[in-house]
Amino acid sequence: MKKLITISFLISILSATYSQQDAMFTYYMFNHQSVNPAYVGSRQIINATMLNRSQWTGFVGAPWSHTISLNAPLLNESMGFGFSFSNDVIGPAVLNNLTIDLSYHLKFNDSENRLAFGLKAGGNHTRLDLNNLSLDNQNDPAFDPDNNGKFMPNYGFGLYYYTPKWYAGFSSPHMVNYDFNATQRHYFLIGGGIFTLNEDIKLRPSTYMKFTKNVPVTLDLTGLFIFKDRLWAGLAFRAPIGFIIPSNSKGGGFGLLAGLNINDQLSAGYSFGYSLGNQTFRYNGGTHEISLRYDYLYKEKKIIKSPRYF
Repeated sequence: MKKLITISFLISILSATYSQQDAMFTYYMFNHQSVNPAYVGSRQIINATMLNRSQWTGFVGAPWSHTISLNAPLLNESMGFGFSFSNDVIGPAVLNNLTIDLSYHLKFNDSENRLAFGLKAGGNHTRLDLNNLSLDNQNDPAFDPDNNGKFMPNYGFGLYYYTPKWYAGFSSPHMVNYDFNATQRHYFLIGGGIFTLNEDIKLRPSTYMKFTKNVPVTLDLTGLFIFKDRLWAGLAFRAPIGFIIPSNSKGGGFGLLAGLNINDQLSAGYSFGYSLGNQTFRYNGGTHEISLRYDYLYKEKKIIKSPRYF
């Protein structure tokens, strides 16, 4: 029975690989660059972000995702540049993605409100690592371990409007579909803000919606409480649109988040998530995610009176 469950699980996650190629992170609010190239350069500092996600721990072949990104202003405050790399392992499937991002930021009068336009270019390499599979027929040509995979170039676009208090964006990071891995174009809506509750506590709500053909629209909602601009903690959930509360019948999941601004430049966070709507949640230890973020402050930027939350 355990072997049957494992095989069924691998089939299901491989199917998910080909219908939903963009990894989903609980710390999506710290990872806008991966889905929206217009974000790069918006903070006017050099920023590096790393996310590591181990999904459904304790289950053989469970998804593992890692992404690292860097962005900075380019030449002046009107342009931004960045690049990102991601590595996803789901059962025997290995997906690597490398992209370069460029953005232009249009300033409105003398305000701090800006509208950014972005382009993303790069590609992904998909292959199957079959060396560790146990087969009844080790000579089956359908399971050739010398699978070199295939590189598939791609491009995307994004719009990002932001102010010191809130932001909103729309994007599609991968516009080209390929039959090789049955990719589907994704569209993203992101939004969020910052509200001061009292002298010591702020609330940072954020949302993330993903649209994909023939797949239910998913909605992420997160609320982070920030204490003295040093600590944060909050709750997140994901569910199909129209069903605000995740459930076993409709799917989705919950997440708990906590983190620390170690100093003015370095922050770290951790989240624990629990999935609903599939049978695998009975046999795994949940989803763990780690976030590391580093901001390099230019000398002239160190006099910023308040931190940038986005």
